[in-house]
Amino acid sequence: MKPRFLFTATALAAGLALHSTHAQEKQPAPTTPAATPAAPAPAAAVAKPKPAAQPKGLGLKNDDRFIFIGDSITHQCLYTQFVENFFYTRYPNLRLHFRNAGISGDRAQDALNRFEEDIAAFKPTVATILLGMNDGSYKDFDKATFDTYAKGMTELMNRLDAIKCRVIVMSPTMFDHQAWDVRIKEKPDYAKGRIVDNYNAVLAYYGKWLQETAWKRGYQFVDLFGPLNTLTVDQRRSDPNFTLIADAIHPGNDGQLVMAYSLLKQAGETGGILGAGVKVVNGQWKSLNPGVVTEVKGNPGRSVSYTIKPRALPWTPYADAPIGAKLTKAGHTASQESLVVSGLINGRYDLVVNGKMVGTWDERQLAVHAEIQEDPDSPTFQQSMQVAALNKKRNDEAVRPLRNLWGKQKGMFNKRESDPAAYETWQVEFKAKRAELDALAAKYEEEIYKINKPPVLKVDVHPTAVPAPAVTAPPAKPEVKPVPAAPAVEQKKAA
Repeated sequence: MKPRFLFTATALAAGLALHSTHAQEKQPAPTTPAATPAAPAPAAAVAKPKPAAQPKGLGLKNDDRFIFIGDSITHQCLYTQFVENFFYTRYPNLRLHFRNAGISGDRAQDALNRFEEDIAAFKPTVATILLGMNDGSYKDFDKATFDTYAKGMTELMNRLDAIKCRVIVMSPTMFDHQAWDVRIKEKPDYAKGRIVDNYNAVLAYYGKWLQETAWKRGYQFVDLFGPLNTLTVDQRRSDPNFTLIADAIHPGNDGQLVMAYSLLKQAGETGGILGAGVKVVNGQWKSLNPGVVTEVKGNPGRSVSYTIKPRALPWTPYADAPIGAKLTKAGHTASQESLVVSGLINGRYDLVVNGKMVGTWDERQLAVHAEIQEDPDSPTFQQSMQVAALNKKRNDEAVRPLRNLWGKQKGMFNKRESDPAAYETWQVEFKAKRAELDALAAKYEEEIYKINKPPVLKVDVHPTAVPAPAVTAPPAKPEVKPVPAAPAVEQKKAA
């Protein structure tokens, strides 16, 4: 297959230059190569002071209400679900409430059309916005199309400001041209008359406008476009057919995990959840973290037991998105859970947590740390998986059906004038079903908050009964015997 060029962060300036002829206007030169001309803001635009610096983390508080505004990529309930799982397990003592507000096919104006009922009615305190994939109309850069997008996004931000909601602007995701070529060969109708030349570059332009706009308004900005493109380019060096977006538009599970990880990392939320243990001091076991590790006892240098009170559960997206988890190193970098035992004599030791064997390490490894966040036998991992399974049911049975319902509402919106009776009948059905699904989502959320508290951990470290694998010398090369010569073939004389 002929490789297709993908726009990464390093190629963005070239992408913007490619489209400059379409958007040429008299305006000051950009201050940096990546700057893009911003659409004129409406008179009602709210000007915010430029922030001096972004604090680490989102600083979420009890009863914060987190809403994800978007199109079909949000409607998929995947990156949103991964993010929900992270916060449910990272902050078990906070009551956080989540709402998916994505609808397939949405553009900025569609989000405005449903703003009061679908967004403002939730009374959000934090909102992410992921719009742009549809707004570019799947064609090369067009100034009028971009201006419509910029105007709609500006109004959406203004309305979120008006309800005093904190805004996190996210760039559009990647359009995978190579995956597109494969898909339309298999299903020509998938193209639907769209000519997508340079569309990944168009999305880069939109994203850089959003980044500049977010900075001017004092918002946090999250780049989803860059990580998806960079990882795809890197992986195609060894696997030319690699993709995170099989249909070119909607990231699959692994791509959606990359999105969730990018949001959490760039917002400053990633990092370890536990680094605790014991060490030998003056011939006695002592806690490295007196406020966390207690009840320390054992034979100095040979075995030890202690109790840990962890503050959080690990993030466990590995089963649903193994490739995404591997590419991002999500366990190690976003949710490291490590135990330290320093001062053991030479040997190999079993690590047992709440009666379950978690693994075997030597004394040098334990003195640095043993990471258990991805170990399926770890009690905290198992409990986190229970949270994720319950949240999956919440999304499958309540959230996604609710978004499907809102999608139908968007279709019925056009019947307000052409068939008002049908529209009013639908509104009665819509409100009743919506209330039912909202109640079901709230019920699952209540159950999640009953099981997301990390357990007290009883840790036991003792010499393993299993001997270390023997180090054997490489097998000797077999003796090469000379191959016997083939018997001579008697040549018969011609008659």
